[in-house]
Amino acid sequence: MASGSILRKLKPSQVVEMTKSFMEFDTNDNGSITAEEMKECLHRSNVAYKDAEVNAVISNMDSNQDGTVSYEEYMKFMAAMNTGQSNQNQPRQSSKANQPSKKN
Repeated sequence: MASGSILRKLKPSQVVEMTKSFMEFDTNDNGSITAEEMKECLHRSNVAYKDAEVNAVISNMDSNQDGTVSYEEYMKFMAAMNTGQSNQNQPRQSSKANQPSKKN
């Protein structure tokens, strides 16, 4: 997983935006995101997705593999994505599962 030094490379506004997005996904306010919460949020936002895609995203973010994404895991993952260092995580799902679905 990304190191804490990656977080320091972010602008304060990026940290604020990532925190807001985490809070939107964490619908039950327990400090972690489940696949079901992510699906709920995407559905409310009218974003098309496949269950396998959401599960792959959660799996890639969930560094301790407990089935949920903590705030720390989310922030480290998003920081790595924003700083171009996301290749530090090896995908845990096939590349096909990580491809976005096509909207009709």
